[in-house]
Amino acid sequence: MTCEQADQHWVRYTVLPVVLVLALLAYGAAKVDAIADTPQAAVEAITADVLKTLQANRDVVGREPARVMALIVKDVYPYLDFNVMSREVLGAAWRSADDALRSRFMQAFRELLTDDYTAALRQFSNQSVKVTGTRWEDAAQQRAMVFSTVYSPGEKPVEVDYRLYRDQGKWMIYDVVVDGVSLLINYREEFAAELENENVATLVSRLEEKVTSLRADDAPH
Repeated sequence: MTCEQADQHWVRYTVLPVVLVLALLAYGAAKVDAIADTPQAAVEAITADVLKTLQANRDVVGREPARVMALIVKDVYPYLDFNVMSREVLGAAWRSADDALRSRFMQAFRELLTDDYTAALRQFSNQSVKVTGTRWEDAAQQRAMVFSTVYSPGEKPVEVDYRLYRDQGKWMIYDVVVDGVSLLINYREEFAAELENENVATLVSRLEEKVTSLRADDAPH
C-alpha cells in the first residue's frame, strides 16, 4: 500500500465516523431540535441522541454494529445533506448525469458511508470530544464551520471540523474536515481518478455492486 493509499484508507475508515465519535460528548442536551439556534448547538444536539443510543447498546455494539448503526442512522442522517455531498464529490460528472443516475449514485454513496460508519463502531473505546467554537463562512450567517477536537487514549488529538448551512431554519452538515482533510475533497479526488477510465453509469453500477458484496459478507452465515 502506498502512502497515498494509506492516507485514503485512514480517511475512509477512521475519519468518516466523526459524527458518531461526537456522540461520546458529555452533553446533557435534550432531544434533537430541528431548528437549533446556532450551528454549534445543532452539532451538540445531534450528538445527544447518538450518545443515548450508544449507551443503551454498549453491550452489543462490538458484535452487532449494523443493528446499532441502523438506530443511529435515524438520528444522524436527517442532518446530513446527501444531495449536496453527492453533487460535490461527483463534480462535473454530476452535471452530466440525469436524475435517475444521480439518485442511484446518491443512494450508493449513502450506503457506502453507512458501511464505513458501521465498521468503525467496533473501534470506539474511551474517546472524548471538545467542541471549541464556530466560524461564520458568510455575512448572512447561513453557513458556518464548527470546530472540535477528538481525544483518544494514547494517541494524538484529532481536529474535526463540520461545515453546515441553514436550510429553512434547520442546520445541515455537508462536509467534515479532519486534520485539514475534507471528506468531500477526498472522495471527489477518488471518484475523479476513477472517472478518467469509466463513465458515471459504470461507476455507479460498480459502487452498487460493492455495496451488495459488502452486505453479503456481513450477513449472518
